[in-house]
Amino acid sequence: MKAPLTLSLVLTLTVVLAHATLEHSSPAAGSVLKTPPKSVVLELAEPVEVRLSTFKVYPLTSAAEAPALVQKVLSLKGDEAARADAGLATKGETASRLEINLKGGLKPGPYLVMWRVLSVDSHVSQDSFVFTYQP
Repeated sequence: MKAPLTLSLVLTLTVVLAHATLEHSSPAAGSVLKTPPKSVVLELAEPVEVRLSTFKVYPLTSAAEAPALVQKVLSLKGDEAARADAGLATKGETASRLEINLKGGLKPGPYLVMWRVLSVDSHVSQDSFVFTYQP
């Protein structure tokens, strides 16, 4: 009886732990770029409800301010002028690959990419990372 119970527990934990975590991004977290990117691509472990999720990119004065900025602006409405992104390029109701357009003329420095997503399995998660444009 232990083997079926163990297998059941492993499968249950696998399902519970399967959230829309970041699997890959371009630019990568912590990367330093010589040319400004035109967009940020996030590839998540599972599809998310696009319309019920939030994606933002903000310029930073230093990477150290990132955690406080996430708490301050991720839920903020009407902050488009302060952001470095020009909105989500991804269309459709659900997606696991999301592209965020960036505004032209990015200035050198660090940028914070942040998101809060609703997975199709109804879990909410959020995360962020910093990349730097340094010509």
